[in-house]
Formats: sequence, structure tokens, C-alpha cells
Amino acid sequence: MKAKSLRGKLKVEAITYPDRAKKIELDLSQARTDYSLVQHKQLPSDTTFYSLSILKKGTGSWTMKMIFDDGSYVEYSSDEVDDGYVIERRFVDLKFTNSAQTGVENPKFIVDWFSSM
Repeated sequence: MKAKSLRGKLKVEAITYPDRAKKIELDLSQARTDYSLVQHKQLPSDTTFYSLSILKKGTGSWTMKMIFDDGSYVEYSSDEVDDGYVIERRFVDLKFTNSAQTGVENPKFIVDWFSSM
């Protein structure tokens, strides 16, 4: 399936299990502060996610907050992760912050969750 490109937004593409995972590419050409993937409907609300895989960390600079159900969070920067890095934690949202950057490779992630069958 071809990625849906939204200018200044994230590109989201369904992968093998569209009701259980999303592939996300963070477009670093647009500046953002605490951009919530759940609030901007890039990930489903009322869902507990259990895994984040970093396919490519890209060549730009960014930070990501993994938000837990009690509102606390852990923050990772692009300098702290590598391609193939997998974070297995239960979380309810991801928030990204980055400055506007051009000429860099965008980071790509996969977020997994349990489907309510």
C-alpha cells in the first residue's frame, strides 16, 4: 500500500495488520512541539500500545515522548536510538518535537497494539 502524504503532517501507512499496527514516517520539514499522534488521529484513541520499533532513525534531530496511562512519560532523542531499536512498554500516546529541517532523511517507526477482537 502506498503511503498517504499529508503536507506538513505525518505519513501513515497500514501494514500487514491494519487494526493492530501502523507504520509512521515523521516529516521533519515541518516544525512541531509535543505533536500527539493520538490527538491528531494518526493512532487510535482509547488504545494501549505495547511496542515501538524504529525502522530508521533518519539523519535529522527529533525527540519523542512515550506517554503512559498515568500521564507520566519517558523521552528519547534521535541521538539515543539506532535503526532497529525496539521499545517494549505499554503506552497510550507518542508525542514528537522537532525543528523544521530540510535535506534530512525522515525517521520511520512501527507502533503495535493488541486488537480488540
